[in-house]
Amino acid sequence: MSFGVVKFFSVLGCLCHTANTATFPLPFSLPQPDTTQEIIFEELFPNFPMNIFTNLADDTEILKLNFNSDNDVSFYLYTRVNPETGYKLNVGNSTNVQLSPIKSNKMIKIIIHGWTDSSSVNWLTVFRYNYLTRDDLNVIIVDWSPTSMLNYPTAVHFVHPIGQYVGELVDFLSKEKNISLDNFHILGHSLGAHIAGLAGYFLSGKIGRITGMDPARPGFESPILKDKKERLDSSDANFVDVIHTCAGTAGFIKALGHADYYPNGGTFRQPGCSRLVAQYCSHARSYQFMAESIIYPEEFVAVKCDNWNNFKAGQCANESKSFMGEKVSLESRGHYFLETRQSSPFGQRA
Repeated sequence: MSFGVVKFFSVLGCLCHTANTATFPLPFSLPQPDTTQEIIFEELFPNFPMNIFTNLADDTEILKLNFNSDNDVSFYLYTRVNPETGYKLNVGNSTNVQLSPIKSNKMIKIIIHGWTDSSSVNWLTVFRYNYLTRDDLNVIIVDWSPTSMLNYPTAVHFVHPIGQYVGELVDFLSKEKNISLDNFHILGHSLGAHIAGLAGYFLSGKIGRITGMDPARPGFESPILKDKKERLDSSDANFVDVIHTCAGTAGFIKALGHADYYPNGGTFRQPGCSRLVAQYCSHARSYQFMAESIIYPEEFVAVKCDNWNNFKAGQCANESKSFMGEKVSLESRGHYFLETRQSSPFGQRA
């Protein structure tokens, strides 16, 4: 592993599930972004080793790693028949799918974790529990931990083939069980959001919806903006909604969906997040808000507005409103802003 990769891994601690502090100076508060203006990440964090992505293709340790779909990605199906123990789905195995408890006439929620996570993390359990409590549907958890646990640039490298493989799963289930693509909703956090986008991109048709929860910025928006074929984009599904909670550092600033939501301005420090873990906590708020919206679908009322400052000044009070999260209107378009509480329950209906 190169020194650059080691250094990058150490300073990007805000993205993983540890409470260690970063090794570069962090501002304890960041002005809420005007989402019509670009925030220059390199100016905020001059010691951040952005060149690691420029030289990514030259890293021999990354290039020599081969993607093995059977070993690197697992799909676990949960329904009300098997709410606690996942049924492992095997792409291409007709018998496996026919014997599964999948309900072909119900919605299919596919949830993808981010860097350093796995299928066993608590927030995925919360999603599964909330969805199956709320409705009779199918929940598929994507576990790509064999590569998500590697250093960040390597994990970025594998987003593309993993996304393609998730797309193969959707195509296979759709054809094998005669399930309409409209019934598929893929949700992804951080790197998982880009995996979701690529899954949609590689499909033979368009799925109903993709939800990006604070899509990862490093390697995708900075140092350069990747082409839409290599990241989440509004063209990846019939409807794409995005929740931004750590924009400008861990998460994207750029609007990526048909509807982009910026709770509390969309960046760190999100209300209730301590200074020591401001970015990690803010990055995690995206899936916390989304999970809570499953049970309380009308508590996150957002207002369409050009930017956070105008929203705070009350200049958009007469603009259209939209629920952020599970109950979002598929007709919503543009930028939306809202405020939340500092702790759960986060929603505060306007």
